[in-house]
Amino acid sequence: MLGKLYIVATPIGNLEDITFRALNIIRNSDYILAESSARTSKLFSRYNIKKKIITFNKDNEKKKCNTIINNLEDGHTISLVTDAGTPSVSDPGYELIAKVTTKYPVIPIPGASSLTCALSVSTIPINNFIFLGFLPKKANERMKKIKEISSNNIPMVIYESKHRIKSLIKNIINIMGENTPIIIFRELTKIHESIKPYTAGKLLSDLTRKPPSGEITLIIDKPYKTADPIENCRKKIEILLKQHSVSEVVSIIKLFTKYKKKELYKFVLKVRQEV
Repeated sequence: MLGKLYIVATPIGNLEDITFRALNIIRNSDYILAESSARTSKLFSRYNIKKKIITFNKDNEKKKCNTIINNLEDGHTISLVTDAGTPSVSDPGYELIAKVTTKYPVIPIPGASSLTCALSVSTIPINNFIFLGFLPKKANERMKKIKEISSNNIPMVIYESKHRIKSLIKNIINIMGENTPIIIFRELTKIHESIKPYTAGKLLSDLTRKPPSGEITLIIDKPYKTADPIENCRKKIEILLKQHSVSEVVSIIKLFTKYKKKELYKFVLKVRQEV
């Protein structure tokens, strides 16, 4: 008989946010694939679960797939969990699921997710939205993604770390305007849970005064303003900067635009810093 792979959602903070079905599936599995054995052990300790835990994360996901598939072939029942929330939603799981689904049953066990948790209390209308997960770490790639998505004129949901949140908000202000509405969710379901609405400018001010802690989810409303037309020159400027100085680029761009030299110089400097 073929084995089964269960994709099991676990709490995002409060350990009581797990279903009876999830606990039963875990208890009846041959072993558990977990993003972090330390984090999963805390959950198991809370519910007196004694099961073999095998680490399964972004660093070893591809390497372990074949062994897991062989175990499924032998009839094993396996549960996949992540540190918090639903596997494969900005967490490990996709590589395994993509390989397993064609032959073995892959069964979702729904539950907690910071995405649905945030959406359920959003004061920004979210009948239609785009989920981006974690944006690229490189500034120019991140800017490109925000521009692309904001042009669709619908809210976006983003996960971000406390280390990059300020640079992300600066990008949003530059592209979408400082009055763009944002809801920031921190430490959802935990003791220090925080859900606050802001404008992008006010949020940046607060983050500068008091750097955030904890895990962060953002819901960002439609752009408050369209991007500055000068942004249309960005791609040309990026290419020119590879072979010319800032002053030379300004002189070249000025030949086919009506922008003042001072304005162009400031923008070209900004592009150079972000590339």
